[in-house]
Amino acid sequence: MLKVKANFENQTVYVGLDVHKRSWNAAVYLSDQFVRNIHQPPSPEALHHYLCQTYPGADYVCAYESGKFGYWIQRRFQQQGIRCLVVNPADIPSSHKDEVYKTDARDARGIGHGLVCNQLKGIYVPSEDQEADRHLVRQRKKIWRDLVRCKNRIKGFLDYTGVSIPEQYDNSNWSKNFINWLMALEFEHSSNRVSLNYQVRELELLRKELLSISNDIRKLMRSKKYNKLYYLLRSVTGIGPLTAAGLLTEIGDMKRFATFYHLNSFIGLMPMEHSSGEKELKGRITVRKHRQLRSDLVECAWTAKRTDPALALYYSEQIKRGKNGKAAIVKVARKLLSRIRYVWLSGEPYVTAVVK
Repeated sequence: MLKVKANFENQTVYVGLDVHKRSWNAAVYLSDQFVRNIHQPPSPEALHHYLCQTYPGADYVCAYESGKFGYWIQRRFQQQGIRCLVVNPADIPSSHKDEVYKTDARDARGIGHGLVCNQLKGIYVPSEDQEADRHLVRQRKKIWRDLVRCKNRIKGFLDYTGVSIPEQYDNSNWSKNFINWLMALEFEHSSNRVSLNYQVRELELLRKELLSISNDIRKLMRSKKYNKLYYLLRSVTGIGPLTAAGLLTEIGDMKRFATFYHLNSFIGLMPMEHSSGEKELKGRITVRKHRQLRSDLVECAWTAKRTDPALALYYSEQIKRGKNGKAAIVKVARKLLSRIRYVWLSGEPYVTAVVK
């Protein structure tokens, strides 16, 4: 009996992927028709083999949600010749029914349907080099957070055991004298002393780690890859070394943002808008954001307001117009972001304005 081999040339197979550590669920669409869900090992090569065997000659397009699995899946699909989008989960169309009846197969079909209807736009995928640099800068932030938690635990322990911190040490600067005071404390029960010893040793270790990784980041920023842009960003009032490093590693290529509006939207410094008919209402700052960069820029805005006359004047004007302090400082952060974009694209350092 003669077997006829199907040929799918000039057709497109869309695959929505719900990825997990031990298995993937793939929803397969041929053109605009849903075909089936398949359960497969967590491997781009396994899916590529299945598609080549089942739909030879077709073009393959797949997508999965951004999250804990990063970009290695996308890169491996690209190596197999499969176009792959990494999409923001918030951009995947869904209904109330999808939220009530949530399964891996249903999630995969939702992504696949979004692909078929051309409703999905892939997020920016950094180079492996840039992603590695991101990890380094983000790791410093994690260590810093661990250090803050460790300090809070020590303070909580002292409060719990009825020990008051002397006024000269009751501040955010944990000096060597304060550490010596902690180590000299005497407790009625020896286990309390042992417990505090462990906490202080953890504190000292985290401080050493923070210093070490900060030095590594400085070396990275002074390398040929970042040196010029790094010092350009530092010329903007309020932008410190770590914020500059975060901007460079998280943004990567400023030209990927066609306008300031797109950059502002990515950072999350713009207000939410609710418009209908002739009504146009702008609310609080958007919930969609780059959490770390927005936080850093708001912190930098407070510093810039104190040292830049033009921004200090702008902040005062916002307060006079009835804005509260938080809303006004967000507007200052927006100004700061505009300056950052300017020096990045122009290659010229920022010159602080003089108010006459």
